[in-house]
Amino acid sequence: MKWGLNLKFICYTVFIVVFISLVFSVVFIYQSRKALLHEFNTRAQSLVKNLALNIEVPLLIENRQALTSLAQNLLKEKDVQSVRIFNQNNKVLVSIDKGIKLFFWQKELLSCPVYFSPEDEEGLTEEMNLFFEESRDSEDQPAFHPGQVIGNIEVMFSRKSIIMTLMRMRWWIFVSATIAVVIGGIAGLYFSRTLILPIQRLAKATYSIARGNWHERLEVLRKDELGQLTESFNLMADSLIAKRDQLENTYRELARKEKMAEIGKFSMIIAHELKNPLGIIKGSVDILSKSTTKPEIRKTMEDYILDEVKRLNRLIDDFLSFARPTPPQKMLSDINSVVKKASEHFTLTENYDKKISLHTDLNPLPEIEMDDNQIYHALLNLMNNSVQAIKKEGEIFLKTSCKDGLLKIQISDTGSGIQEEQKEKIFEPFFTTKAKGTGLGLAIVKKIVENHGGHIAVSNRPDGGTCFDIFLPDGRKESL
Repeated sequence: MKWGLNLKFICYTVFIVVFISLVFSVVFIYQSRKALLHEFNTRAQSLVKNLALNIEVPLLIENRQALTSLAQNLLKEKDVQSVRIFNQNNKVLVSIDKGIKLFFWQKELLSCPVYFSPEDEEGLTEEMNLFFEESRDSEDQPAFHPGQVIGNIEVMFSRKSIIMTLMRMRWWIFVSATIAVVIGGIAGLYFSRTLILPIQRLAKATYSIARGNWHERLEVLRKDELGQLTESFNLMADSLIAKRDQLENTYRELARKEKMAEIGKFSMIIAHELKNPLGIIKGSVDILSKSTTKPEIRKTMEDYILDEVKRLNRLIDDFLSFARPTPPQKMLSDINSVVKKASEHFTLTENYDKKISLHTDLNPLPEIEMDDNQIYHALLNLMNNSVQAIKKEGEIFLKTSCKDGLLKIQISDTGSGIQEEQKEKIFEPFFTTKAKGTGLGLAIVKKIVENHGGHIAVSNRPDGGTCFDIFLPDGRKESL
């Protein structure tokens, strides 16, 4: 699930409201419970102590009727559930209750001793004096002294009202928290639409410009910071269009200058390559024009003229092949047959004053769509390049193979090899290391291979020499 800013903002707002509500509720309920229990205990202790003060005389004379009356008066209090009064010997004199069953967590038992504390001997009532006189005649009746415990009171209180009050408080807090969550969600939705939606509009517009819609603009609907941001976005888009136009103009100017530089370089190479043959032809024609020229010299000059014309034709063909490459006329063909044809033609037309042997290793290959004539000329160019790299004696190897959906043609030699810094430039137009040549042969080979959907690589053989690898796609894999 993709969590957008809208959903995140609303969830964060609701979470904060819920968290604050829970913290407030816990603190409020804790403090309220503490205050209610304190008030309850204070009131309960006050009632018990008050009863203890009022039952001193009846307890001394064990007047059960008076004690019962006082206990019933206390039992009328709301939270009092039972009252028990004990004499000095822990004998129950009064035990009354309301008959309501309570759980243990609803009970609160308070016990208070009753002390004998007369103000003075003369302040005793006649009834008490009589009781004391009678008690002195009895040997088992103890005498009471000021401060002596004469009994005990046990009062059971009910905390049910406090529990109900706390439950009502929790309920109202829950209702209030629910309302707060709803209000927080509405507020989060409102602020989300107010703050997040404009940012989302900016994000969509930015994505639109990134995809090429340079004329994307946003309407400025606000005057606050988001409105300023929207206006800045529109200014940025206008600036991008201006910069794009400026870059396009600069690029066109650079392309024009580069083209002019290439034309100048091309012209210089043509002029240099044509100057020597034309000079030889001119010199040969001058000699032929003389009537005193001997027949054997005339024949030699005619051969010079034919050789230089052939050389000029080859130069023009190379320039035209590079400047206006012919699209390959593909048809289903066998690479091995093309390699075999190139090797046979190369052997028959060999006229270099070198001792070179040609070796072929042709493995079975599937037929592919290709232009036989272009691949043939590419192979001849590479073999001629190998011949030029061999000084006097050497070998040229032609090998074909197929692996991983690619057909491979390898042309290697035992020549001088190629320097590492020249490997990246060897396929560039007009780059050559020879005294003669246009530097277009390998550039034409690369273009032919790329027009067939393949690529070419160059490396040095471990035992010396150069190795060219041509990789062409296997058409069977594409048809599946």
